[in-house]
Amino acid sequence: MIRGLYIAATGLLAESARQDAVANNLANATTTGFKRSETTASPFDEMLLSSMGMPGTPTIGKMEMGTQVNGIARIDTQGPLRFTGNHLDLALIGTGQFTIDAPNGRRYTRDGSFSLDATGKLVTKEGYPVLGTDGGPITLAQGEVKIAADGTVSQAGEVRGKLQLTDLAPASISAESESLLTGTPTGTAKATVRQDHLESSTVNVVSEMVELIRVMRSFESNQKSVNAQDEALQASVTRVGAVG
Repeated sequence: MIRGLYIAATGLLAESARQDAVANNLANATTTGFKRSETTASPFDEMLLSSMGMPGTPTIGKMEMGTQVNGIARIDTQGPLRFTGNHLDLALIGTGQFTIDAPNGRRYTRDGSFSLDATGKLVTKEGYPVLGTDGGPITLAQGEVKIAADGTVSQAGEVRGKLQLTDLAPASISAESESLLTGTPTGTAKATVRQDHLESSTVNVVSEMVELIRVMRSFESNQKSVNAQDEALQASVTRVGAVG
């Protein structure tokens, strides 16, 4: 009976983690360059039950010991592109990240909502410089800017730099605030750059709402199981005490 409580409790914890992941996806449904995530779970080790009261101790079957959440996986699929008409809005097609010089060190992002600061540096919405292949910020003057598919930045016929596009090891990617990511670089990304566009979030609101309803129902089922196990345990203790 106590084991039943534990098994139902692991279900509650797993569905709670799934609900957090779905809620985060919904909160970022309109965040540029956001990639949806989902939890990964696996069962605890099974137990093989045998009947000790019968000759030969025949096998009864396997008993599950509940589930555990292994982590939250970021689903790195391509988001749809939307045209903005802003020459400093950039989208990536394929795997890779823009490289950013953030206060806490080098960071990465798929959010290409860039602009120029007062000194002419290409910066993110938060004001962090966008790095070029030379490791430094890309500086531009006022006027029309052309950015090629390989990330080469030109102005008035002169090359002003090339965007540093970085591939990250998928298992090492960790999300921070402000659409920034950390991770282990694995080399230069082969993604192509699309000027005048931004990459939309990969979150499908309808699908996430359906998943949220499923998670809530599963959570309620586990909650009812915990209550039933608790009531049965309480009744058992009460009756044992009454017999004594």
